[in-house]
Amino acid sequence: MSAPSLPNPKERSFKLYEGEQQKILAGHPVVYKYIAGKNDLSKPLVAFVPGMAHNGRISYGGHEGYRSEDFLAHWFHEHGYGFLGISYPLDADPPLMPATSPAFTIPDWGIQAAATIKAVTEENHLPQSVVILAWSMGGKTLHPVTVEARRLGIDVQLFVSLAATPALPGLLPAVSKEQLHQTDSGYLTMPFLKLSFLRQLDEQDKINHLSEGRQLIEPAIYEKEYIGATPIGITTFGFRFDTKIHKFVAEENKWQLLEDGQAQDFGSLPPMAAIYPTSGLDFRHGITDKATWSYLITQRIMAILGQDHRLAVGRLSFQNLQKIVLGIPELMTADILGNHFFFVGESGARRTVETVIGFLSNSIVVQRNIEEILDACSKEATAS
Repeated sequence: MSAPSLPNPKERSFKLYEGEQQKILAGHPVVYKYIAGKNDLSKPLVAFVPGMAHNGRISYGGHEGYRSEDFLAHWFHEHGYGFLGISYPLDADPPLMPATSPAFTIPDWGIQAAATIKAVTEENHLPQSVVILAWSMGGKTLHPVTVEARRLGIDVQLFVSLAATPALPGLLPAVSKEQLHQTDSGYLTMPFLKLSFLRQLDEQDKINHLSEGRQLIEPAIYEKEYIGATPIGITTFGFRFDTKIHKFVAEENKWQLLEDGQAQDFGSLPPMAAIYPTSGLDFRHGITDKATWSYLITQRIMAILGQDHRLAVGRLSFQNLQKIVLGIPELMTADILGNHFFFVGESGARRTVETVIGFLSNSIVVQRNIEEILDACSKEATAS
């Protein structure tokens, strides 16, 4: 029996919001929207990478009747930052882009996100520096997007987790194959997740004290214009898309997540920060994110210190260094009222932007303090 053929993407028409662009970058379809900052070219571009089943619109809005103040892009613009929302390959109805990448992987994702950032910085004559906001499943791009960005000459000044999951094993609950629904194009949809997302958006409505009858994103609009089916290879649920039979099959390589995500390559990671939610509707991120990202932040610092020849055995300097390193997670993590969508709605969107800007300042202070301690170690070792 021959394998089923995939739908012809040319037979479909696409619905884009104002300012969105659809292209093929790094061999896969992408939709992105760039919003210019307020003519301050000293500031890095802020790029948003969405999570499971979502396009980049969750960061900038655009549907009929929306308020820009309810989305991140508005507040970054108010602070003078250019903003880029990136939509990875999705199968949506109505379609946003050709559904031609069911075998899309985590490395593909990181490479495409970096290529999009590079294209936008060059098109708009921007500095080659970026702050990456990764939401939910977008945390898995941590290493791939950073390494590719560096290769392209882009400095990742900060990678910020917004309730995000990095590419480390054991962080996600097990999912059975019966919960995985395959679209005609070979993408993954999980109906039970949509119900959870809608419930959390409803809670965000209440947190933002909306006037009667108003919603941040009406459910019917959300289902049609903000979400879609996801390439299964970036979900790390233990399955992949087999291009020969066009079906989901079990991933036999138990180390595939680590090989794809490389989050354990601490020395190659960028400066990191994390924002986590307070609501029980997103209890896993609310409970574990501070510890998970603090671990990565600390291990990156240790990898950097281990390669620095100035690090010596002077006890006083070491104790000062220890105090600084152990305090970094407190400077680079924070919670914000809300659930998995804490950054949707004016109160959370504004607070998220303020927190990210604060992280940028803290990151500079941390690096300066470490340099001062390392210089002190070097002097102490020379004097002994």
